[in-house]
Amino acid sequence: ELRALVLVGAVTLITSCVAGFELFCGKSNCYELLGLQRENCTQRDVKRAYRNLALEWHPDQNKHPDAPQKFAAIATANSILSNKEKREEYDDFLDHPEKYYWYFVEHMGQQFAPKTSVWVVISGLVSICTILHWLNARHNYNNLVRRVRASPEYRAKLEQAIKTGAASTVDEAETVVRVAGLEPPRWYDALPIQLAKLPWKILKQVYWMVHWVIAYWILKRDYTRADKEYLVKTRLRIMSDSQWELIDAETRTELVEARVWEDAAWQKYLQQKRFEQNRKGGARRNNALKQYTKTQRKQAPPPDIDDY
Repeated sequence: ELRALVLVGAVTLITSCVAGFELFCGKSNCYELLGLQRENCTQRDVKRAYRNLALEWHPDQNKHPDAPQKFAAIATANSILSNKEKREEYDDFLDHPEKYYWYFVEHMGQQFAPKTSVWVVISGLVSICTILHWLNARHNYNNLVRRVRASPEYRAKLEQAIKTGAASTVDEAETVVRVAGLEPPRWYDALPIQLAKLPWKILKQVYWMVHWVIAYWILKRDYTRADKEYLVKTRLRIMSDSQWELIDAETRTELVEARVWEDAAWQKYLQQKRFEQNRKGGARRNNALKQYTKTQRKQAPPPDIDDY
């Protein structure tokens, strides 16, 4: 409902602005308003005609009800025809009526353009974007923390902290058990700081790409540990180091040693994980079946001697 109200208000505002805006002299002809002919009209003729008509239709001199509107139209026609650039635009508009919408947009933008300094506008936009960026970072951090704390692994760590006496309640345990790999946004994560660091990041990225081409494409060297982890993160579509740190160290080492960045190794790794998962599922089903059989035997009545 709020979005609908905002949309309706914006449309109403734009419509009112457009409805109140007239291009050049509106529906009237600027030359005809001053009683002039376009073909043989000079700047001196424009000044003379405006002076005479202004004296005639000035609201202080003429008490006619339409005098204010007539005087405003005459002043508008004079401001257009007495200016060389505006007169050339108006003559081009008269010769090419199909340019109406082009001139409409151009003149409307000039009329409603803000008169504030460009630097003030840029500073305001940067400030707004900084606030939105910071709020979005906090929102993403809180969502990740909630997701991690809702995971079974984290709940098991909380129970372990309570059992060992490190905490007495769940709330206290959450302050003891740290969410690894997640950090709240700091002051240096603000948008202006990141924009200032952008050139340095670009240079580092270019250097890294050149190093990668020379070391691994040309010299055919083996990947370093850090580059292997980068390839693994690319395969897993992990964009940040914090997400990578959420994976336990044993699994990270297993992924690196399996060289999952290679297609064949990745398919083999997935097949192995499916096989292990199926084995675990089969073991769980067998245990459940044995438990069910034991229960049935206990609940079954003793055999009748007559059956033998």
